[in-house]
Amino acid sequence: MDKKELILNAMENLLREGKAGTASVSDIAKKAGIAKGGMYYYFHSKEEVLDALVERQYGSIIESCRILIEQSSLDAISKFALLLKSYTASFIDASLDEYLHKQQNAAIHQKSLSKILTALTPVVSGIIEDGIQEGSFTCGYPQEYAEIIMSVFTFLLDPGIFGWQPEQIIRKLQALASLLEKGLSVAEGSFAFLWKVQTD
Repeated sequence: MDKKELILNAMENLLREGKAGTASVSDIAKKAGIAKGGMYYYFHSKEEVLDALVERQYGSIIESCRILIEQSSLDAISKFALLLKSYTASFIDASLDEYLHKQQNAAIHQKSLSKILTALTPVVSGIIEDGIQEGSFTCGYPQEYAEIIMSVFTFLLDPGIFGWQPEQIIRKLQALASLLEKGLSVAEGSFAFLWKVQTD
């Protein structure tokens, strides 16, 4: 295992132990079993280590989702449902998620949301374009629709930003489903899976 991975694993362990908030660069290096100078070859601050850890955690999940959709032969609406199921079932380390949602880590949290939105938007726009080619969707703005969809899931429904009640979340997803059904010219109920997953 290379030193960069050792450093990221050390930061991950410090998060799980609840020591990340007070940990210094020296503490991270010690946990990784490397010299402090060796750590500076890869990272210049604790924030850079956290950024890289977020990139690793979310990057792995996003890539798995991308490959799953790319290899799927399902129709476009079923691909949407598959993507939602795959992403929501993915495991984000609870200690990292908790750390990101602390007020003092708002900048890193914002970067993580931006990472998800920008990385998954091409996957979502690709599904919309598939639907257009199939003749099941009508849409002149696949990229923009994808960005709006991802904005809902990464920002509006983030529990660390808004403390919505379950029934409020369902109503927002029902509204999104209705917007997509009208905007993509598909039958009412086609996107009901967006909110029904919250009631299962």
